[in-house]
Amino acid sequence: MDDMVDDIPDDNKILESIFEPDNSEVLTHLESGPKKFSDLDKNLDISKEKIEQSLSYLIEHGFVSKIEKDNLINYSVNSDNLSKVLENNDNFKNVDDGLAKLDSFLN
Repeated sequence: MDDMVDDIPDDNKILESIFEPDNSEVLTHLESGPKKFSDLDKNLDISKEKIEQSLSYLIEHGFVSKIEKDNLINYSVNSDNLSKVLENNDNFKNVDDGLAKLDSFLN
């Protein structure tokens, strides 16, 4: 039973990763749907290496997907997983508080 707890990612670390400025910027672009890296590169001032490094924790835990096909890299966000973390985390009274915090980082 303890093994199952070890498999659950730390909500605080997930929130830190979500609200990290580079990640927040990338997630904002992904909220409308999957994006090619080349599209992100045009719209963001973040290198491929920085995007991969920044998003690695979110990718590892299934909050962001990275799909490589035909020498193209596509990123997408799993909004259901992100919503669950924001809704269930003790740091937020409700999802509105979580979204307000995300909005304050983005604006």
